[in-house]
Amino acid sequence: MKTTKSFYMSMWRWHFYAGLYSVPFLIMLAITGLIMLYSPFIERWQNQDLYYVESNASTSISFEDQKLLVQSAYPDSWVKRFYLPKDTNEATRFQVIKDGEALSVFVDPYKGKVLGDLSITHSLYAWADDTHGTFMMGLTGDWMIEIAVSFTILLIISGIYLWWPTGKNTLLNGLKIQSKKGRGFWKELHSVTGVWIALLLVFFCISGLAWTDVWGKKLTQSWSSFPMEKSASSVSSTLTHTDLNVKGVKQIPWGLEQSKLPVSEPQDGTTLPTQISLDQVIQKAKDLNFTQFQVHFPQGETGVYTATASSMGKDIKDGTKDKTVHFDQYSGKVLADVGYADYSWFAKSMAVGISLHMGQWGWWNLAICTAFCLGVILLCVTGAIMWWKRRPRQSTRLHAPTKPKDLSRWKHAVWLLMPVALLFPLAAIAMFSVVLLDQLLTRLIPPLKTVYQ
Repeated sequence: MKTTKSFYMSMWRWHFYAGLYSVPFLIMLAITGLIMLYSPFIERWQNQDLYYVESNASTSISFEDQKLLVQSAYPDSWVKRFYLPKDTNEATRFQVIKDGEALSVFVDPYKGKVLGDLSITHSLYAWADDTHGTFMMGLTGDWMIEIAVSFTILLIISGIYLWWPTGKNTLLNGLKIQSKKGRGFWKELHSVTGVWIALLLVFFCISGLAWTDVWGKKLTQSWSSFPMEKSASSVSSTLTHTDLNVKGVKQIPWGLEQSKLPVSEPQDGTTLPTQISLDQVIQKAKDLNFTQFQVHFPQGETGVYTATASSMGKDIKDGTKDKTVHFDQYSGKVLADVGYADYSWFAKSMAVGISLHMGQWGWWNLAICTAFCLGVILLCVTGAIMWWKRRPRQSTRLHAPTKPKDLSRWKHAVWLLMPVALLFPLAAIAMFSVVLLDQLLTRLIPPLKTVYQ
């Protein structure tokens, strides 16, 4: 309930400041999210001559021979990953690192030839992913986006408070647009859209924040990662599962990224031990009930073969069936076997949630994600239109909602929003900056007050 006008104005003022910062980022996140949803389909459609082959099972060559073909075609490059074809009419796909650039290399297993390659590093998806995660500004951009997403949770809390029907208005009436024109129409379109997508917005915020630097990597992921020492007898001192990813493509389960990689044990003797073949690794993975999966090749003499089937890698859509197995590159011995049951509770929620976040459950999931992204853009645009209609014509001032005369209400609003600050460190810093700007700097620097009021 709106207890007093002062408290309402305090919440509105917080809503305005949070939106002022977050709106550009939310529009960017929604647009890049749409690109990431549809770019894989576009890439396959544009490059059907690479992705698809004419099936002829009687003449197919072994996977190991296909790997040798790729190594021959790309000398002085590193063959990093293999993708098991989903169907007999699909080309075999390898991931190759050439001069620092990641490439998808396609092989026709029936004709025994390399069909060509596509850049992963410079793909539309990689550009959208980099923009989506860092605003193409590295760690600084990551922090800016983390603040924006944290502020979005503040926007949801304050927005629901501002929307909450009072008096004769009912919750049912609050879920539909009743005004037909003017600022009232835009206000209702904004608030109704926000209420309808609020739960989805919280879900996308939390699952998105799990990838950020501070709340994600340093806080949540650090204590949610699987302790590989619990499963493997010996682990690497320098390599983690993050090293299995390449720039522009995250395909390792969230709960394993910071976990150490196991190490292979070279056989005793004076001769250099021999690696097991890719076909042997694939067969061992199938014996362990893998169906659709990837194989990551060993990195160095103590590296391991890693078979992964995960929602993050888009091998499977059901995160509860996530599975990662490491094999000794010489003996083929299973060094570690980690599945969904071994994840922490938050890593389990990420395994399930990420497939929903990326629209992998079919056309209905893709449609919901599309509608959600469009809803976020509509929410941002209508908020900007409301502000534009509220401000006096030809004014150069920001015209934030009026500061309440009863400043205790402003403080009460701060306490109400304190849980956001406690949960998300960068949000706390941003909220403190807003209070500092609004309460102190505008008094010390009069021209600043002219702009903000």
